[in-house]
Amino acid sequence: MLNDPAVAFPLALAGNALLSFGMVLQKRHIAFLVRRSRDASPGDPGRSTGRRDRLGWISGFTLVNVAPVFNYLALLGLSPNVVAAVIGSNVAFTALFSRFLLKEAIGPRSLLLSLVLFAAIGLAGLRGIAPGGAPPAGAAPLGGTATEGLVYLFLALPALAALVALGLRRRFRGEGLAIAIGGIAGALGGFAILPMKLLGALADPSLASWLLHPWLWLYLLASASSFTIVQLAYKDGRMGSVAPAFYGLQVLWPALASLSVFSLPFDPLQYLAFAAIALSVALIAGGGRGRRPGFPAAP
Repeated sequence: MLNDPAVAFPLALAGNALLSFGMVLQKRHIAFLVRRSRDASPGDPGRSTGRRDRLGWISGFTLVNVAPVFNYLALLGLSPNVVAAVIGSNVAFTALFSRFLLKEAIGPRSLLLSLVLFAAIGLAGLRGIAPGGAPPAGAAPLGGTATEGLVYLFLALPALAALVALGLRRRFRGEGLAIAIGGIAGALGGFAILPMKLLGALADPSLASWLLHPWLWLYLLASASSFTIVQLAYKDGRMGSVAPAFYGLQVLWPALASLSVFSLPFDPLQYLAFAAIALSVALIAGGGRGRRPGFPAAP
């Protein structure tokens, strides 16, 4: 049943909704990480605020780590570039959750761009779905020597960019750099779809088999790096600016990587949709610049 795209597509959407909600919760309660709880008496409101932030952040952390299970199941019925396209729905989910939890307004421009973004996601998804969820005709078998080299390449490029960006962050901080770091974190997080797909393609899907292959370790490395780096972006920038860059690269990087790693045939209309996703994300992110970043006021 899970290899049916009609089942896999809603699973991917549900997983990304959970991911967005979890990340917004982390942003809402990030004070738990950046300030120590006040030394207060049991009746002091500051003490309950610290506990609330801790519980909220841990709840968000839990949801963020449950969400990949949905993507793994979705990859049983969808090709990697389709799952990557569905990740773009996080921009809309994040805007909705941020409106209620972070009190960030959704302007008409952002709303229109979000609608365009969703339409492009739908087009990319529909163009990439093959019968039974299998990769389109012409795709190369998974796990060959050439494939392995490309997988490492598509991890090394954002990893190098992360080193450069983090080095710059030691000298200065700003909204623009926060957006760049968010995008790098998104590329690392999006890359994790590739080893996840390769794990699902193993003849023996047992944990013992996973431990003997590099794909599990590459997945854990990319996911942990993405999670750590995006926290820095959240500290320096607004959710409305960082999130689109994060989610946009989480869509585009694995989509481009899949084209090479899995030898997917080039579909001009589908990749036109990916270009529309990139443009929409860039415009949404650009609309958030110039606003002063900060944490929401404590309740």
